[in-house]
Amino acid sequence: MEERRTMQQSPPGETERKVAVRLSGVTKSFGDFAAVDDVSLDIYEGEFFSLLGPSGCGKTTTLRMIAGFEEPTAGEISVAGQQVQGVPPYKRPVNTVFQSYAIFPHLDVFDNVAFGLKRAGVKGDELRRRVTKACGMVQLAGYEKRRPNMLSGGQQQRVALARALVNRPKVLLLDEPLGALDLKLRKELQLELRTLQEEVGITFVYVTHDQEEALTMSDRIAVMNEGKVQQVADPATLYERPRNRFVAGFIGQTNVISGKVESVNGDRVLIKTAAGAEIEAIAHEEVRVEVGAEAHLAVRPEKLRFGNSGDNVFAAEVRQIVYLGASTQYIMKLADGGRLIVYQQNAHDATVNAAVGDEAQVSCDATNCLVLGG
Repeated sequence: MEERRTMQQSPPGETERKVAVRLSGVTKSFGDFAAVDDVSLDIYEGEFFSLLGPSGCGKTTTLRMIAGFEEPTAGEISVAGQQVQGVPPYKRPVNTVFQSYAIFPHLDVFDNVAFGLKRAGVKGDELRRRVTKACGMVQLAGYEKRRPNMLSGGQQQRVALARALVNRPKVLLLDEPLGALDLKLRKELQLELRTLQEEVGITFVYVTHDQEEALTMSDRIAVMNEGKVQQVADPATLYERPRNRFVAGFIGQTNVISGKVESVNGDRVLIKTAAGAEIEAIAHEEVRVEVGAEAHLAVRPEKLRFGNSGDNVFAAEVRQIVYLGASTQYIMKLADGGRLIVYQQNAHDATVNAAVGDEAQVSCDATNCLVLGG
């Protein structure tokens, strides 16, 4: 029998980076309900950091506590090395961009962007220079005299971004800022936001429930569920090495197969399903594994292939075929009644000829079967 203890390690080099935002044991309760439950996070300077999770997971409440719109019930929050509990939002070195834009309809683009600067006493040439530069950064040069009702949704969101950036905050907080836009525009602005963040070098903390959006834009992502942080990692690690069943199921699509641990040999684990199939999988060091215990493993649909050339072979019946353009999705029924999803790329040399009702074999390598934590 072999055990591996759960632990979270920082990627190489992160311990030397300067922290922009630190949450230490932060809890936010509303009566008996803990919306955020004992969250500790370090967000680094110049990082694009996303809070990702389903509705009600606590991500927006976490952002609002950093902004100062909510105060934590317990724990501490610091921004740029300074404790901010009790500090009002307008005195914190942060600005927030909301999904609803929150720009002033009676002011033109210039005056919307200049609003915060004027309140801070910036005037004359310095005001004009900074507003013009901010508009240029978000591709609104030449739009300074337009009113919001003359702008598209994407342009209005750019105004909100410029107004937040012109004040040179240490941290920019973004609460699902692209949620009201159509899919094509969202994808365009995702890339623009990422490029903008790299150019200005400001720490971005981004809230979203969209997994693809978070994977596309982020340096690191904190996946949240029921008020707790489930895993913090870069996008590739979250996808390829999810820590538990929630992360595996929430980040992309995956097949989860359950069984009992038959043996452990280093990082190789043999799992036997209720139907008697034996599957070889990999258990990384942060996952606890015990012989005889129930275990769950994940394999991504694109890691499976038709045929019996892999370490693990599954016999299954094709129940549904869905053409997705670049790939085709096959939904298979296993002998024990379980479901297996397989993606196959629609390449020039594709040779899959399976039809609904066919019996087929699909296989995968043990290195693509990952034992999950609890």
